Amino acid sequence: MSASNFDAKVGAAIDAVKGRKLPGMVSMLAYAGIAWGVLALGAGLTMDWSWTWGAYLSAVFWIMCLAQGGFVFAAILQGTQARWGRPLKRIGEAFALFLPVAWVLLLVFLLGGINIYPWNPNFVGGDPVSLAPHGTAPASKELWLSTGFFIVRQLGGGLFLFGLSLAFVRNSMRGDILAMRARLGTDAPSPWWHNAIVGSATDAKAAAEVGLARNYTLVPILAFSYALIWSMFAFDLVMSLDPWWFSNMFGGWIFMSTVLLGMGGIALFALLGRDWLGLGAWLKPNVTHDLGKLMLAGTMFWGYTLFAQLLPIYYTDVPEETGFLMVRLMLPEWSWLARLVAMLVFITPFTMLLSRGLKKMRYPFVGLALLSMTGLFLERTLLVMPSVHFGATFPTGMFLAINLGLWAGVIGAFVLVVGKVLSSVPAVPVTDPLLDEHPWDQHVHAIGAHGHH
Repeated sequence: MSASNFDAKVGAAIDAVKGRKLPGMVSMLAYAGIAWGVLALGAGLTMDWSWTWGAYLSAVFWIMCLAQGGFVFAAILQGTQARWGRPLKRIGEAFALFLPVAWVLLLVFLLGGINIYPWNPNFVGGDPVSLAPHGTAPASKELWLSTGFFIVRQLGGGLFLFGLSLAFVRNSMRGDILAMRARLGTDAPSPWWHNAIVGSATDAKAAAEVGLARNYTLVPILAFSYALIWSMFAFDLVMSLDPWWFSNMFGGWIFMSTVLLGMGGIALFALLGRDWLGLGAWLKPNVTHDLGKLMLAGTMFWGYTLFAQLLPIYYTDVPEETGFLMVRLMLPEWSWLARLVAMLVFITPFTMLLSRGLKKMRYPFVGLALLSMTGLFLERTLLVMPSVHFGATFPTGMFLAINLGLWAGVIGAFVLVVGKVLSSVPAVPVTDPLLDEHPWDQHVHAIGAHGHH
């Protein structure tokens, strides 16, 4: 792309910020979702305490994964110097601005719902010994699964990882905000957090160069910290609901599917908000095609690592391991949900993403992302709820009112926060030197797909 054309596109991306607001209908639906979530939490705690906190954990863990996974994808684009994904990078960075809210939601759970864990001395779900295959959990877990250490570990790990993520975003956005202020002057939006990002910097180019250098240093630190802390979240928040069951691959399975969830969320914001964000000139079919290929890889990895956990549990036939799976895969009140998860997370996305054309089509791709993200929410639900509900039937009414209500609540909060962030910054990283296409870049098409060449 010529320098003049690129400069014109960058200028248009900055100009598009002026007067941009989250659409009224989107805001209304987001607030309605939050209201439903608050009502669901309040009403649920009066009806079934354990079920409600289990539903809250499922929803909050899912939204934590969405926010962190979308940001991690943006950091991957930075670390791999991926030009093709630069139009998506800012959306992933905006996801990170929800992480402080996610930390508060996690704090609420740790203060109010930690008694759903059977290793907790104040466990409210019954006699924990009677739930175990061979009595109490191994003594080696006594220190690790102690209430105080558990709470400090989750809050401290989240604070560290979320802080690293926000530092990365600060480095990335500072130059863009300064460039926006220089071009728009008094018309530039200026929410309070802009000043926290800009600080005393005044030179957009210098700020962008310094931020880029710092972020290249942060990327490997972020990658290691993310893998370690998200594995801890998976082991502690989810797997310790059944402390007699364990899988060494569970952490990796969760943190990789978290990136898959983040890519789906980025696809939704980019494709549904394309006109609102002014991404038409940047979001070309090759961008969504490449994103779709990565989602296909993530879908395959989810299926592979799931099977890799199931296979050794199957052939060793150890009661501590098989019990967790038998409840979720064999009992009729849960097995239908397991089949639905397999259909939504693996079978349908895998089949559809094999199509090259679908990955370049706006609304079919949106529908596919929604299926995958919904499937991952139901997967988190399947992991959590059988450990807090021991009834012989599935409480459909509770699920529709409480689980879906809490899910709508966290989605509403997420849309409001991310939408307001994207309303006040350029939708693409305008000072990123890799935003411009490289003259050697070529995207391969099927022969005859775009006429004669």
